[in-house]
Amino acid sequence: MRKERKIELMHSFPSVPYEIQEKMKGKGAKNYAVLLTYGDELFVRCYHRYSKGEIVERQRYVFAKDGFCRYGSNYGKDWEIKTRFKEPVFCLSCYGYNFDNSYSVLNIEAIKKSWMKYSEAEKYAGNLLMGYMKLYCKHPNVEYLVKSGYYGLIHEHVSGYWGGKITLETDPHINWKSNNLLKMLGLNRTEFSVLKGSEGYYDRYIQWRELYPKYKPQDLLALAKVFGYERGTLEMLCMRTGLKPLRLARYLNENNLYTCDYKDYLDQCRELQYNMHDTAVCMPKDFHTMHERLSAILEYKQNEEIRKAFIQNYESRKELEYSSNGLIIRQPASFDEITVEGAVLNHCVGGYAERHALGKLHILFIRTENKPDVPYYTMEVSTSGEIKQCRGYGNNRTVPKPQEIFDFEIEYQKYLDKVFKRKNKKEKKTA
Repeated sequence: MRKERKIELMHSFPSVPYEIQEKMKGKGAKNYAVLLTYGDELFVRCYHRYSKGEIVERQRYVFAKDGFCRYGSNYGKDWEIKTRFKEPVFCLSCYGYNFDNSYSVLNIEAIKKSWMKYSEAEKYAGNLLMGYMKLYCKHPNVEYLVKSGYYGLIHEHVSGYWGGKITLETDPHINWKSNNLLKMLGLNRTEFSVLKGSEGYYDRYIQWRELYPKYKPQDLLALAKVFGYERGTLEMLCMRTGLKPLRLARYLNENNLYTCDYKDYLDQCRELQYNMHDTAVCMPKDFHTMHERLSAILEYKQNEEIRKAFIQNYESRKELEYSSNGLIIRQPASFDEITVEGAVLNHCVGGYAERHALGKLHILFIRTENKPDVPYYTMEVSTSGEIKQCRGYGNNRTVPKPQEIFDFEIEYQKYLDKVFKRKNKKEKKTA
């Protein structure tokens, strides 16, 4: 657009109708973009409403067949042409408000009365309406993309150190020089038909087509749906299973599987030492049933290992058992007894059960001699023989620890020191 034309249009902005002015009135800070027409041109007047209700026009735009322009002013006066086109800035943080330049659009139906009536701007659901209308001025054929469901090829890009800069970008594969939709997209009729209803996968489809140019459109779409942009994931899964990319993509797509679930399944197969190159293993007919079955096997295997460890460590812990002054210390007789202890005494010892079974710490029960099976206090002892904690009901939050337990802990720690000193000497001799 020529400079003379921009100056001419700067003085041609229509006034805002009374009914629209009324919509902007009120209290609280808010921004508005009012769309107006005068002839074929589309005009936009942008207003900021202060918290007390004062309304000031901040910026203006015009969109015409021969181009577009943005105008700025000094507090609504002395309008001038702005060389840089961007979304409206209504209020900076220096005015005492948060940096919020979002706006409400008023009189959007004005678009249908201007030369931009075919722009599909009303369907634009993003935050950069001015940017979209600028795009239409440069490339009116954007209409074909939006009408055909390819609006995802027009997206907002966030950049800047604080993520404060947002720009409207388009997919680099679009051929803007053509008015033919297929040529714009670089697709043939078969590809366009295959992508019908899956237009959102276009960019990923193109990526896989560049990698596998001989694949059929439906197979490329399967790759796009299953793997997205993750080429590395595809290569890794193919290497582990020995499957070709096409066969793997078809299997995952037909079974509606996510790559993360499939990878988790392969991790299970590897742990169980299954042959993942066997198609009966890597491509089970009922994936979910097989996945659940392996989960159960691994859980049982883990529980079995814990159970064996519990039994093995039980004998070595006998020397930790102790009795004195009507109190006894014994170790849990079973894995489940630790959970019961936590439930009865309302504390969290149940979460220590597995570590106790594996010998990473020692959980011991303090009982009275006349009630050896009734939970009283629970003790944790480290593998080096140090008492780490001793808790009663509710972790002693409501009932203070009695003096007999304090005295018993001191006495028992002395006993532990002797046991572990003797134990360390024995280990040094063996070494």
